[in-house]
Amino acid sequence: MKHFFYLLILLVLPSALWSQSNPNNALGLRFGDNGGVGPELSYQQALTHDTRYQIDLGWRSNRLDQANQNLFKLSAAYQWVRLLDGDFQYYYGAGTGVLYQNVDTGDAGAEAFSSTNLLFSGVVGVEYTGIEVFFGKPVHLGLDIRPEYGLGGYYNALVFDVALALRFGF
Repeated sequence: MKHFFYLLILLVLPSALWSQSNPNNALGLRFGDNGGVGPELSYQQALTHDTRYQIDLGWRSNRLDQANQNLFKLSAAYQWVRLLDGDFQYYYGAGTGVLYQNVDTGDAGAEAFSSTNLLFSGVVGVEYTGIEVFFGKPVHLGLDIRPEYGLGGYYNALVFDVALALRFGF
């Protein structure tokens, strides 16, 4: 039994060390117009060597004519990742999301409203992971385009969201 335990340690330890050197998670920001919503908090989780999912939370609060507008968008996408060369890779995928819009007109006399919309999206992008900071963990620097189609309200047509992403791997 003791030999089995030592054999198990010898088999599991190298794979655990390898998995720590290649982070499966990345957290950061995605900067783009986001279909008019603003920056996004972005999280990626590897599922397999070639696939991952990405969850983004975007927000914006601004003045729209004489009204206050608040937008929140939560989107998720399943992505396939392919190696280009060295630390460069490209990815593509599809996903869905929800957009909430609230417009408060205050004293402007117009009607206040809010709406919740379902979104369907795709994504195509490139990513560089060759920059290392903090204990040898990579920085993911990416550029992508995400076409989104909304069902009514704020998004009632096809919108293209181009963004630059900066995520830290862990």
